[in-house]
Amino acid sequence: LQALGLNPGNGKDHSILHSKNDLEEAFGHFLGKGAAAERFFSDKDAFSDIAQIASEFPGAQ
Repeated sequence: LQALGLNPGNGKDHSILHSKNDLEEAFGHFLGKGAAAERFFSDKDAFSDIAQIASEFPGAQ
């Protein structure tokens, strides 16, 4: 999240992620419960941006 400029603030579940803000909220929601979750990301460009940033993170596989 830090690489994206996001912070796991108030958690909120989203059945579909439409933005980085939705990702931030869903991450906080599920991390706070110690649970994993899969969600569909509706914004192709935002998803590609997130995937690119994640792939460049040290230790990414």
